[in-house]
Amino acid sequence: MPLNSLLGQAGLRLGPLLLETLVKHYFERIVDERGDGVTDLSRQELLYDQAFHVIKTFLDAASKHTVEELQEFSNTRTPSPPWTHVVRLLVPISCCDDAATYLIKALGGEEVTKRVAGGTKWWQVRGVRGVDAEWITMKKDWQEAKKRSKAQRKGTRSRSRPPVSGEAHADEDKPATYEPEMDKMRCILYAHGGGYYFGSIDQERYSLERYARKIGGRVFAINYRLAPQYPFPCAIQDFLAAYLFLIRPPPEASHSPVDPAHIVVAGDSAGGGLTLALLQVIRDSGLPPPAGAVLISPWCDLTHSFPSVHLNTATDVLPQYGLSFHRPSILWPPPPNELTAEVQNSIRTRVREVVHLGHSAVPVMSTPSSPSSPSPSDAPPARPSHEFRTSSGETIHLGSTADLPRPPPSTAVREQTITLQTEKGEVLKIDQQVQLYGPNYLLRHPLVSAVTGYLGGLPPLFIIASEKEVIRDEIVYLAHKAAYPERFKIKDEVRELYPILEGIESRYGPTKVHLQVWDDAAHTLPTLFSFTTPAKYCYRAIATFCKHATGMLPPPSQMLSPNDVPLTASPTSSPPSSPLSPGFNLPLSSSGFAASQSSSSTIHGHTYPGTSDGTTSVSGRGSSRTRSGRRAVSTFFHRHTSHLFPDHGKDGTDSDVAGPRFGHDASSSAEGVRRAGEPSVYDDGMDTMIRERVSTNGVIRPLEPEPELPALQMPEELVGEVTELIMRRYYAGREEFERRFAKVYKAVEKERRRNLSRHAHDAMQHMAQLQMALTPEGSAHTEKQEKQGKKKSTLHTPKGIHEGLISAGSWPWAWALDVDEAPPPSSIVARRDTEEARRLMRIADQAFLMDEHTMSGNHLWNVIVEFLTKSPDKHGRGRDSKSVEKGEGEKDAAREEPDTRPSRFSRFLAKRRGRSKSAEKAS
Repeated sequence: MPLNSLLGQAGLRLGPLLLETLVKHYFERIVDERGDGVTDLSRQELLYDQAFHVIKTFLDAASKHTVEELQEFSNTRTPSPPWTHVVRLLVPISCCDDAATYLIKALGGEEVTKRVAGGTKWWQVRGVRGVDAEWITMKKDWQEAKKRSKAQRKGTRSRSRPPVSGEAHADEDKPATYEPEMDKMRCILYAHGGGYYFGSIDQERYSLERYARKIGGRVFAINYRLAPQYPFPCAIQDFLAAYLFLIRPPPEASHSPVDPAHIVVAGDSAGGGLTLALLQVIRDSGLPPPAGAVLISPWCDLTHSFPSVHLNTATDVLPQYGLSFHRPSILWPPPPNELTAEVQNSIRTRVREVVHLGHSAVPVMSTPSSPSSPSPSDAPPARPSHEFRTSSGETIHLGSTADLPRPPPSTAVREQTITLQTEKGEVLKIDQQVQLYGPNYLLRHPLVSAVTGYLGGLPPLFIIASEKEVIRDEIVYLAHKAAYPERFKIKDEVRELYPILEGIESRYGPTKVHLQVWDDAAHTLPTLFSFTTPAKYCYRAIATFCKHATGMLPPPSQMLSPNDVPLTASPTSSPPSSPLSPGFNLPLSSSGFAASQSSSSTIHGHTYPGTSDGTTSVSGRGSSRTRSGRRAVSTFFHRHTSHLFPDHGKDGTDSDVAGPRFGHDASSSAEGVRRAGEPSVYDDGMDTMIRERVSTNGVIRPLEPEPELPALQMPEELVGEVTELIMRRYYAGREEFERRFAKVYKAVEKERRRNLSRHAHDAMQHMAQLQMALTPEGSAHTEKQEKQGKKKSTLHTPKGIHEGLISAGSWPWAWALDVDEAPPPSSIVARRDTEEARRLMRIADQAFLMDEHTMSGNHLWNVIVEFLTKSPDKHGRGRDSKSVEKGEGEKDAAREEPDTRPSRFSRFLAKRRGRSKSAEKAS
């Protein structure tokens, strides 16, 4: 296997970069003049400084490679450590089909889905027979659950088999299986990050395992389809299919239905944006909501309308020009509009001729005009210029705003041009797709950029933002918009894209939100910097929220009073006191915040502070008798709640990998100082909004009042708009990449044309075979029936075949038969200029066949693709061995059925079923 060029380059640059950073850190003491992202956290912690420069350098180098190379790199297999229990599986096609139904409903019905997404079928195409997924849990937690389950079954008769002695030490080479005891564990449904176009479970395996360990439960993570091959709404369908798989598993699933109240949906970066989209679809389609959601640096504004995008470039790991630019390849940037129209018209013509619809029924796709040099007469009128003044006094000139294209109600290649006229009369135009996830006319769709939608009526949200990341402002804005939706207006253009927003304000109220802004940190703190001090507390805070949302935290009422248990002697020394900054409510006034103090007790390494009245009180708080009472309460409560939480730390300390090397532990915190992850924040439940700022050592303090937050000072009309400053940044990035890769662009165009020529040859051969199979000519059975006096018109039923293919949403060419299908230019299903697109044309879904006698969409796809890829006389692979076998009587009936069917198409179907059953019997 050839070495990935990105992997090789990253390996060569890693060593010198680490050494350089080490030298700067210790010998130069990171002087301020360095200007390369220096923060207090970089000065204080070498691990963070090293990781920051490694990741930033890698992402910059990745932009000099193709999207395909980055996807391959991020999908490199990462082995699981021996202390984890990982079960790999596929979410079946049945769940994907159900997810498509709910997604179409949320989008506003079939007509709206066709207008907005470009159809209802093209985004259901996939190259595998489901959604790749994994169950992840700690073996220790699983074994503890097994022991508890065994104790509960003791003395009663159990249907499940008894545990085999030594099962925990079974051969590691055998594939792991899902165990019934895992059903009792709480669940996190997780979507990885990566800008929607790279990333995988393997890329974030360590974080996923750590989440499972911290909650003592299980994580269900998926590899959703990636853009630009599978743009919006492909990933949402996959994530929704995974959620349906959990709460409504099909009969062949190994797990029992998971109570939605025991599920927390989570994601980081693009995965956080995908989580927000899933929550909106669940709300708007009437599905039962999960217990809560964790959003780690969620990407929720693809228009980049907030000022932190321009202010925090040096202190974040993301590239200077964002995620829009890569070394050009056949995959990205997508083909021009003229080539897209040519390819899609060709596909439509050939497919429709096969099913005898003729040329007259082929909708000719028009190409939007794209003038090479924009003129002021074609541009919209100039809009007012905008400026933004930060809290530090810096002024940002945002300029005027652009006109985003709107999706047309036609099968034309959609217009992508973004046009802006400045106050000076200069016209700026972007005629290429800006973001890999979706076309330009969908950039402010609520399921793409959540900041534009209505965020009330969602389950409780735990939102993590980093102070120094480029998307900080949009995260802070989103958190407040969810908690106080009545303050924020929804634009008419957004309601047009997502019609279900009409009247939604009267149907749903505020969402409970817990917002934490972490000092000095960069993008996705717990994911990219998991071994640093702030990440340690970040994981604790996430685990505490998950336990609270799923009912695993004991209520404060269960905490005993010191008078109910005997008091022990006070310690010889007490920890120094320091002021407490609770910061978990909205500011009471600009003059200050009420201070409160809390006590803490440790249960299995987690700190459970006592109640707080929110006022500063000294009397009795620091007495040795009271502190001794708290320790006695802790010991008593530990003994009576040990069955609720897995004992990760034998010595009572936290099982976090960071461990005591960081010098601070929640159990040894100075009295009165509250740190992230302490359950006391939820003693009174979750009010409308908990607002916190967290230091690099995990200490909580109040978040600034709203008038001091830059995100909330943005003019409302600028949210979700493409500004002049963003367009000029795009211009600068495009100019640099066109200059650097001028020769590569020409080579890509030649390769694209060669692939199209190869496709034309392959398609003609495959279509000829398909047409021969679907027409009555050449059929001996048909000739026999004609001799018996039957009319030819009764034998040939193209209308029925057409209707069957129209319903086959998962067949890659079914969209070509529907006049309302218009896949985006980057969608692989409508392309034949890449090798992957040509492979997709030839491979089968290998879907589960729910009913042998039902002409389902996936069944049709399997049948048709066999003709497109193989000769009819060759044996196929057969039905999946996991399918449920039928009785002998049913098998015989299925084999005899072809004799009673008149058409060649039906005879082939029955023949294929017989081969499938024979293959099953042989296996």
